[in-house]
Amino acid sequence: MTLKKNSATSKKFVVAIFIILFSITPAISQEKINIVVTDMWLAMLTSFIGGSEVQVTPLKVWNSNGDLVIAERGKILRTLSDDSKIIALDEKEAKSVKGLEKFNVRFLYSSFPVDASLVIDPSVIPFVAQRILTALSEWDTPNYSYYQRRLAEFQARLSGAVLVGQVLKDITICDLSGSCGILLQAAGCKIERPEKEILERWHKANFSGLRDYLENQKNKNVITVFDDDTPNALRKYLSGRSDTFHWGRPPEGIDYPTFLNEQYISLWQKIRAKPLK
Repeated sequence: MTLKKNSATSKKFVVAIFIILFSITPAISQEKINIVVTDMWLAMLTSFIGGSEVQVTPLKVWNSNGDLVIAERGKILRTLSDDSKIIALDEKEAKSVKGLEKFNVRFLYSSFPVDASLVIDPSVIPFVAQRILTALSEWDTPNYSYYQRRLAEFQARLSGAVLVGQVLKDITICDLSGSCGILLQAAGCKIERPEKEILERWHKANFSGLRDYLENQKNKNVITVFDDDTPNALRKYLSGRSDTFHWGRPPEGIDYPTFLNEQYISLWQKIRAKPLK
């Protein structure tokens, strides 16, 4: 009789514990928070920090040429409501999305202290990620500890990717990219660039002297790097050459540290594969 009573009491105790646990951890069962961001870089960061608790939608996406364009021809923007949770780097960046001024946008910075292209710099991006953590935590306070852990993981994996990039340390690279030069510098590469006036001429599709310049780099077994921020005409000129490396955009579903790691390794493999001449 006593055993049956104790067993029933134990069951009631277990049930009570489950009820208490579920009542004090609402974040476990809540739906994902829908976050709208201005562009793909912020989308990658917000997705990483938010993890399983957020659904991120960018207003601008990369097209097949690697250029940022308005997603779904503005359909996403037209469906936003007054209470939509929207993140932009700063007010200037938000103005690049026509119509966004009508909404209550959360700016990570009143004015981003450096050029917006430097948001991908390994020495800058952790600070942006910290601002994203703050925004998410204000919207979803119960999951603050979770977002903190995600930020710590991001910083650790980013440091690991930069460490991998050290395989490129002291290797000479010709940089004709629009923005990834900072990533080559972070890896410790020796950077060569043509004079500013010459580079500006090539950016305007005046390719006088470019062929000879590239042949000279090739003869020195130096890889020339370009990216999707390189002006389109120059990008097309460089594509497909054995002595060039295209630093691409992150494919959908990949996180930034993994992307950076893969780009460093791919560049190193191209350099080490065989002499260019």
